[in-house]
Amino acid sequence: MMSRLTPKTALLGVLVIVWIVAIVTGFWWFQARLIVTFDADQSILNQYPRVRDYGEALHRALPATVPDNKARVTIVRHPGCRCNRYSAEHLAALEGRYDVSTRFASARLNDLPAAMQALIPATPFVMVHRSDGSLVYAGPVNSGVTCTSTSSFLDTKLSSPGDPTLHIPLLARGCYCANPVSAPL
Repeated sequence: MMSRLTPKTALLGVLVIVWIVAIVTGFWWFQARLIVTFDADQSILNQYPRVRDYGEALHRALPATVPDNKARVTIVRHPGCRCNRYSAEHLAALEGRYDVSTRFASARLNDLPAAMQALIPATPFVMVHRSDGSLVYAGPVNSGVTCTSTSSFLDTKLSSPGDPTLHIPLLARGCYCANPVSAPL
């Protein structure tokens, strides 16, 4: 015996389909708008095919600091970047957890020297220096949309202070704002 589709059932079916389409469209819109590659135009990768050369250029462009036997985390943000809000809570938690062994500093992208600005493909951008001054990380705070300890690149570096390996994930995908002045010097 075949049952007939009632107007209520048909309307409910249409509403479910519209709801699914709206969710998929919203997800696609969010992904297309916010999720990008950190070095989206590959300007840094093209200029520095060897990651170590890029790390050395960053180190040379940094203003000199006085060593104080603490690791150093420098967070660079562009004030107008909509992605800052996704990492703020996580960065505050890291600062609270590692404040004894690590000095945290924030900088505005526009306040950095031009040579340094040109080396930052997107923001939020983070550099981690060991207590001896060597650069061990440069790149985004995290991958993905949300910034948590499961998607953070910094947790690994800060929890292993003796690891001298330089990590620069320029092809990471997440919520980043492209730096319009990042270009080959």
